[in-house]
Amino acid sequence: MTAAAATTEPATTTATTTATAEQCSGSSSTTQLWSSNRSRSRATSAASSSWLHEPIFLRPYVAILTVVGLNPISTDMSNVRACCSYVQALMVLCVLLLGYVLRYMCGYRGDRGFTSYRDIHPTKNGSDVCGAASAATVSNTIGELLFGYVVPSVLNLLSFVSAVLVCKVIEHEQLQNLIERVFLLSAKPKRLCRMLWLYLGVALTLFVLLFGYACCVVIMQPAQIIKVAWLAEVLRDWELSMRIALLCTILLQDLVEIIVLSSYYIECYLLRVHLETLSHKLLMHSIDSLDWMREILEFRKLLERLNQHVSVPVCFLIVMNLSYAFAGLIYLFKDFDFHYCALKLVLLNIANVMLWLFLGLLPFFIAGSVTRVCQNAQANGHQIRVRPFVYHNTSAEDLNSTLLFASSLDMSAKLFRMPIQSNYLCFAILVVTIVVLTLGMCLNLSALGKF
Repeated sequence: MTAAAATTEPATTTATTTATAEQCSGSSSTTQLWSSNRSRSRATSAASSSWLHEPIFLRPYVAILTVVGLNPISTDMSNVRACCSYVQALMVLCVLLLGYVLRYMCGYRGDRGFTSYRDIHPTKNGSDVCGAASAATVSNTIGELLFGYVVPSVLNLLSFVSAVLVCKVIEHEQLQNLIERVFLLSAKPKRLCRMLWLYLGVALTLFVLLFGYACCVVIMQPAQIIKVAWLAEVLRDWELSMRIALLCTILLQDLVEIIVLSSYYIECYLLRVHLETLSHKLLMHSIDSLDWMREILEFRKLLERLNQHVSVPVCFLIVMNLSYAFAGLIYLFKDFDFHYCALKLVLLNIANVMLWLFLGLLPFFIAGSVTRVCQNAQANGHQIRVRPFVYHNTSAEDLNSTLLFASSLDMSAKLFRMPIQSNYLCFAILVVTIVVLTLGMCLNLSALGKF
């Protein structure tokens, strides 16, 4: 009886242990199933949120591009709409050409406003000299005509034409694909959408500042606005119409420039977020290393498209903006011989120079930020190699292949076919700052008045 009980007791214990183990395994499998369902629901909610926020930005952004005829031609667009898009771009081109002619006729330059301000001199009786100007027409030299009007107009025109070719001929749906890809991979699509709208808000602010300077200069011009001798008498009765026409063409030119620059900034930001997301997924082991390599190769194609095509119109604008900025600086230090009563003109020209300098240097900073993220991606292989708790189940061969692939990456944002890096950019800004300070110390800045 005791032996039977002893024999039965181990069997009962074994059965109890087996049942407990089954219950534990069942609970662990339930936990795993619950966690997998939870992660799957998170992925589904993130994907649905991405699909929710992506059209909120994409559709208005394409509408903004359509204003100046830079909307991309998609494959599902009808022939009538595509033809209308090309016609709209042609109309914008004609208005830009008219604006260049009006700039020359009125003597308006981007670096200093109206050239007739050089004829304003103080009078001996102490009267208001800011409202007095020479009514005589200004005769331009060949050099001033070429470098003051023709070359900047050609740079602005080439920027618009190259932007049209990039948007309508070279690439059709690359921008839409980039936005969709970034929104799908992003873990915070709502924050991404807000940042993109912030970029557009900054672009709108720059546009208002550019056009505000032009409005102030045109309104403050007291003399006859037409400076071409054989047209001054003919168009004397059309003074108000010529001012309005000049402002409208300047408005379109500034709008085209800001849209081209903001498009480059937005694409650089999307690429930067895309690469940062891929790096984070690799470090957290939420993406397979082979899939990460494929995504990096796709990213290289997008970056190459940015360097080869999207940056071309931006390069033309950089040359024009920096030329305006440096010419305005020399004009302030050398030719701007006003007294204290014209201080408002001095402040306007200083603000104009700073704005052109900011627009000329900002693309370098944006491209430098993309290059920095690309350089950080090269260290991803080393980082996963020393993370034992995340990649403890990964074979050493896979880790070594990922390390070699990441170390061999040579990616950078380029402008003028040159890689842009932050250290060289800071050195260039240091040189420019020293040159400006030297000009201020050595030259007599009489525009600030006498004390």
